[in-house]
Amino acid sequence: MKTLIIANNTIVFGKELQNELLQKNYEVSLLDFETLMLSTNGKEDDRFQKAFAPYKKISKLHMFFRIYFIKKILKQYHFDCVNIHYSRWIYLLILPTLKQMRYIITFYGSDFYRSTPFIKRLQTPLYQNAKALTFTNPLTKEAFVNHYHDFDAKSYVCRFGLKTLDYIDKNRSRSKVEIKNHLGYATDKITVTCGYNSTSGQQHFKMITALETLEPTILEQLQFIFPLTYGNASHKARVKQRLQKSSLNYLTLEEFLYTDDNAAIKLASDIMINVLETDSFSGSMQEFLYADNLVITGSWLPYELFDREGISYLKIDQIDDLPKTLTDAIAQYHTKRAQLQTNREIIYKLSSWTNNITSWSNTYENC
Repeated sequence: MKTLIIANNTIVFGKELQNELLQKNYEVSLLDFETLMLSTNGKEDDRFQKAFAPYKKISKLHMFFRIYFIKKILKQYHFDCVNIHYSRWIYLLILPTLKQMRYIITFYGSDFYRSTPFIKRLQTPLYQNAKALTFTNPLTKEAFVNHYHDFDAKSYVCRFGLKTLDYIDKNRSRSKVEIKNHLGYATDKITVTCGYNSTSGQQHFKMITALETLEPTILEQLQFIFPLTYGNASHKARVKQRLQKSSLNYLTLEEFLYTDDNAAIKLASDIMINVLETDSFSGSMQEFLYADNLVITGSWLPYELFDREGISYLKIDQIDDLPKTLTDAIAQYHTKRAQLQTNREIIYKLSSWTNNITSWSNTYENC
C-alpha cells in the first residue's frame, strides 16, 4: 500500500511516524505541509517546493496555492492512503480528489479545541468521508464524538511515540553542568523552561507578567529559558520585545534542535512551566517529565490520563497562582525532585514508539 503522510516537519511527529513505519517495511512518503518538500525512502523531491516557493510569499493567499499544489501531488503520485495531520478546513477545497482515495485525519488537539463552532460544522464533510479519525488521547476523542454525535466507529486513539526519550536515555549519564555549559545556560542557577514554542497559545505574556512578581531573593536563583524555535514569527518578535523590558534573567532558544541537542534542553532544565490555553497530550511536557523536571501545568488541561497513571507534577488553577507554586517548588526542590524518577517508567510505557507503533500500523492496514 502506497501511503502519504502530510505533516509539518518542524513538529517532528510526522517524520518520526514515517521513520517507524519504514522500519516495518511500509511504503510511506512524507509531505512537509509548510514547504511541500516530498520525502520518499530517504530521497527528497523538491520540485513542488520550488514551484510553491514564489507563492508562499503572497500574504493571505499562500494557503490556497499550497492546497492547489497538494492536489497536484495527490493526482501525480496516486497514493492509496493519505494521512492528513492536523485538521484544516482548507482540505475541503480538494475533497473530491481525497474521495478518490482512502484518507485518515489525525488530530493534534488544538485543531479541534480551538476551532470555532462554524469551522467545526464546516469540516463535517471531511470527517464523513474519512476512512478513519485518530486522536492522541481518549479525552479528545470523546469530546469530538460527543460534539458531532457521530464518528465513534471510525475514531481511534493513536499516540505518537517520542523518539527524544531514547536520546534522553542516551545522554542521561552526562552531568547537568556539562550540558548547561554546552547550551550556554548559567550553571549556578535553577533552570526554568517556559513553554516550548512561539505560538500565542503558550500564554507567554501572562506567564512573564506573573514571573516578574516573584520575590527578588527567588528571582536571583533562577534563569528562565524560552524556547521559540517554531510557531508564529510575529508572536516570537513580540515575546522577545516583552522579555527585553522584563526583570527576568532569561535566554531564548530560536534554532530548532534535533536528536541529542533536543534531549539536552530537557536534561539541562530543572523546572518546566506549561500553561497552554488548550492541549491534547503534550509530547514536549512528557519529555521534560522523562528528564526528571519538576513540571508546573494548568489544571484546565486534559491530562487526566497522566493523573490516572500516577505521574507526579504540580497544577495551578490560574496563571496568577504561578509565583506561589514556583516559590514553594523551589523551597522543596530537592525533596520533590527525588520523587520524579517514578515518572520515567510511566512516560516510557505511554509514549515510546515501541509501545505505540502497533496502533498506527493497525489503523493503516485497515485504511
